[in-house]
Amino acid sequence: MRPLRFLALVAVVTAGCQQAQAPDPRIAGMADRLAIDQLVAGDYPRALDAANWDAYVATFTDDGELVLGENHPKGHDAMKAFLGGMSGGPKVMHVISNLSYDIKGDVATGGAYWQDIGVGDTHGVLAAGHYVDGLRKTNGVWKFTKREIVVQAGEAPPPK
Repeated sequence: MRPLRFLALVAVVTAGCQQAQAPDPRIAGMADRLAIDQLVAGDYPRALDAANWDAYVATFTDDGELVLGENHPKGHDAMKAFLGGMSGGPKVMHVISNLSYDIKGDVATGGAYWQDIGVGDTHGVLAAGHYVDGLRKTNGVWKFTKREIVVQAGEAPPPK
């Protein structure tokens, strides 16, 4: 065997035998932050705006709780029953901003601002407020354990 080929073979075998390094915690932290941002400002409002209640409750843990005023449905079935009973108000898009979450391992707390923007016959900001959230990472996926919707301007849609 030629010396250069031998050295290349030794380098490949040696690299394959080295112990894998632990992931950089800064990279893992950024991945968690991005996953939470996607949940809060992407997956959740898209499911809500589409009235896709299966996708909506999938953003919560199985024992997750939704808090809206005096209503506190807990668990996927209770949430779907509550959401299915909401009156059909004006068509809106939910705009989420000012996300701020404190992540400690597989648990996070924090919140964000929200606005309901009318996109049908009624235009402009119809309601606004903020979320108070608890989240947990389960099987590598971030989900809400509790989401409180606080209405600060306008009105939340009443149940049917």
